[in-house]
Amino acid sequence: MRLARSFGCAFRGVWLARTGANMRIHVVAAGVVLALLCGYGVTGAHLAVVITSVALVLSAETMNTAVERLCDLVVESHSLGHDARVRDIKDLAAGAVLISAAGAAATGAVVFVPLLLP
Repeated sequence: MRLARSFGCAFRGVWLARTGANMRIHVVAAGVVLALLCGYGVTGAHLAVVITSVALVLSAETMNTAVERLCDLVVESHSLGHDARVRDIKDLAAGAVLISAAGAAATGAVVFVPLLLP
């Protein structure tokens, strides 16, 4: 029963993450990439690497959303107003998303550019 509850909480977290504007952008981009994978018949190692890259970006964005919500809660509950430390924490989390997205873009280039060139 505890395992089922844990999965339920995890699925709820995925459901909550969908509301973010950046998450929606990442999901649309992932859909386009996966459609291209199917369209070009990419299989094997390339498919695995691209799927892993997509999962990394989506999980980084989910963690970023969690960090932002936690920071907002701390600021509101302690009436901190503008705090440079909170800004830095949010920027660090956003930076992690940027790093994972850049890595995914590079992975996509390695996989797709040879397929698109004559």
